[in-house]
Amino acid sequence: MRRVFVVILALGAASSARAAPAQMTRDEIIDLARTGVDYSYWWGHDQWRYDGTQLGSCSGSCPDCTHTGSYGADCSGYAAKVWQVPSPIDITTYSHPYSTESFRYASHHWDQVSRSDAARGDAMVYRNSTNTGGHIVLYESGDPWGSAWVYEAKGCAYGIVHNLKSISSSYVAIRRHNIDDVPAEGTVQGVVFEDTGAGAADMSVRIPGALVTVSGGGSVTAREGDAYWSFSLTQGTYSITASADGYETGTTSCTASPGGETWCSVGLHQACVPDCAGRACGPDPVCGQSCGGCPAGHVCTADGQCACQPDCSQRTCGPDPVCGQSCGSCPAGTACSEAGECACQPDCGGRVCGPDPVCGTDCGTCPAGQVCNPAGQCEPAGCEPDCSGRACGPDPVCGASCGMCPPETACSTDGQCVPIGVEEGKFYGYVMQFRNPDVDDDPRNGTPVAGARVRAVYAENSETVADEHGYYELVLAPGTQILSASADGYFDGEATCTVGPGGAVECTVPVYTERGPHPDDDIVIRGGCATAPATGSTLLPLLLLLVPAVRRRRSV
Repeated sequence: MRRVFVVILALGAASSARAAPAQMTRDEIIDLARTGVDYSYWWGHDQWRYDGTQLGSCSGSCPDCTHTGSYGADCSGYAAKVWQVPSPIDITTYSHPYSTESFRYASHHWDQVSRSDAARGDAMVYRNSTNTGGHIVLYESGDPWGSAWVYEAKGCAYGIVHNLKSISSSYVAIRRHNIDDVPAEGTVQGVVFEDTGAGAADMSVRIPGALVTVSGGGSVTAREGDAYWSFSLTQGTYSITASADGYETGTTSCTASPGGETWCSVGLHQACVPDCAGRACGPDPVCGQSCGGCPAGHVCTADGQCACQPDCSQRTCGPDPVCGQSCGSCPAGTACSEAGECACQPDCGGRVCGPDPVCGTDCGTCPAGQVCNPAGQCEPAGCEPDCSGRACGPDPVCGASCGMCPPETACSTDGQCVPIGVEEGKFYGYVMQFRNPDVDDDPRNGTPVAGARVRAVYAENSETVADEHGYYELVLAPGTQILSASADGYFDGEATCTVGPGGAVECTVPVYTERGPHPDDDIVIRGGCATAPATGSTLLPLLLLLVPAVRRRRSV
């Protein structure tokens, strides 16, 4: 059957102003657009038939494309003919009055509108930045800022089509003048049902009394019995939301068409019931809702219990102040302070006077007329040493030196020079005073310090006291040892030396009369230690040829 578009011409007096186009409804625009679908793309033309025959064909790349047949249209010709602008004209007649430039930048019989307000029968037009080409489509429905249903003369390979198109942000919306824009309403209806997993395939359980709302305003209550609801809406796409006690809110999208009926039922899932049994914190395992929080200093465990979070920040030992858990232990010779720091632990065992050999704290004073010897014992002033039967070490009366052993032997507790065991090593030498580690780094610039305390930093029970000549001797496990020296009125110093099994190494240990420029830093100067044998008479000259490895330490 021949489809006829009837245009009623309005006769009137001539006017110098441009006459408005003949009135059209939006339905008439869309109906006329449908008649052109499937006709070929024809550059610069705008005619087709009502009966959908003699479609024509296009090949190549336009505008240098080739067309066969007597019917077809390009995008601007198609839009002008569907809109019947500037005046009514039969679709079979050639006219082609406008280009996309006219639709984009002129307003002969149309005006630009917001894309958000685009309605059925409006157009979307684009023109490139060089004003050399563009495109125009007729909007029918859908998202005017995204994917929408349009009619368009799409191109040589497609012809005139009705399709879903993604409309870029370069397009603007235009609306024809003199549109009969009385909105036609349609019915959107449905039921509210319990969704048990099958969706709309099983709506046997209804939810009467559910509140149903539509985007843009308006709400109804699903009626008793079958939970039916309905809205009368103008053409467009709407969000329908339903809610009811004991159920999670559900939303679906529906499109209303003029005079049409659209079914749009909403399914609701039963609301989740949290289970916090046995849990004090964190999300419940059923719904993920919170079962509570934990107090400061606590964290929530995987099973929902608040557990104390230890805080050992700035603490190296003792219990943490939050949970009481251990922050660590201290090495031998030190004890943990209230602030959680390892501090030197004084050791006055067997000493009645003078400084203890570990921390330098006072172990006591001697009565009038007595002096404290290097062994920490009180003795009469002007004491006469007794070295009878002793070849080395301090005498038992005054603590004065009875001699030094050759490097290959070590002094025993009874003052005899005995061989060094194969599982031992002998560290010996002098405690020497220097001004500071940044100036006096050569032993020849130092002088011996009598009564200085010497110990191995990482060996237990390794303390000894240098004699009145500043000489000391330590028998330790072979290997590398860090020796520390301290004396009243001096800043501590250290030396690092290495000895082999059954061997001996001479190791000068420094103390300082003043701090260096960085008193809180450990500063390695340079040097080493010697293992060449030496006798007591040649030890000091050899000592002065050595440059020990020393590190400054602040006095405790």
